[in-house]
Amino acid sequence: MMDIKHYVKPASLEEAYSTLSSSKKNTILGGGVWMKYTKSQVDTMIDLSLLHLDQIDVGKDHIVIGAQTQLRDLEVHPSIVSLGGGFLSQAIGSIVGVAFRNLATIGGSIIGKYPFSDLVTVMLCLEVKLRFFPEEEMSLHDFLDQKEKHHAILTHIVIRKTNGMGYFKKVSNTSLDFSILNVACFYEGEWKIAIGSRPGKPMLAWDAMHALNQAKHVDQHVIESVGHIIIQTIPFADDERGSKAYREILAKTYVMRGIKEVMSHES
Repeated sequence: MMDIKHYVKPASLEEAYSTLSSSKKNTILGGGVWMKYTKSQVDTMIDLSLLHLDQIDVGKDHIVIGAQTQLRDLEVHPSIVSLGGGFLSQAIGSIVGVAFRNLATIGGSIIGKYPFSDLVTVMLCLEVKLRFFPEEEMSLHDFLDQKEKHHAILTHIVIRKTNGMGYFKKVSNTSLDFSILNVACFYEGEWKIAIGSRPGKPMLAWDAMHALNQAKHVDQHVIESVGHIIIQTIPFADDERGSKAYREILAKTYVMRGIKEVMSHES
């Protein structure tokens, strides 16, 4: 059971950051649904609900999402539904159930760097920037690569609009389970492929992407070679949900299938 000593609702980001910085045992409350996986004792729980960080603002070139936005609101938003042929909305919709997604937030889903995250796997295929307070901005990829804990407050997620086409596949025992493996493919002038729940954190398949992007024509031979590259270059492992060998088979199969499906929409 989580032990929380104090609970506060700051009236400003400055107040929230000051409280967060005062102790390593202070933490931000997102939707709260993932916290049992990362926290057992909290000195001060910081609730950002007064700071209006639950808005989705759509501009000409970007979608700016407040970190407190609930996953369900994101899933059904027209700009997210239309993005990449709907693969981001599909990924969000694969997360547990609607009641859960009405609580979980996009900020909480990203900041925890959860290895099983369906959402983060897809977002790695898009151009995504994270805004923090105090003033700081970095790509989602760079954030995931950070070894040390990030102590700033995630305030917004910025996604560049795209006309590209995407593919998402989650493999799990039931719709309510965490992924055994998840795969995302995306094409907009160049290919991106991301693999999650390896069971390590989601990552881009750089070597496979390079092979695709260097190919003059993506035919069956190229697609099969990409499947082999995935197995050779992406680290997989065993855990209670699946074996390394099973994950390798799934990754090869669904990356190849994803490339074909995206190409079928592009032709």
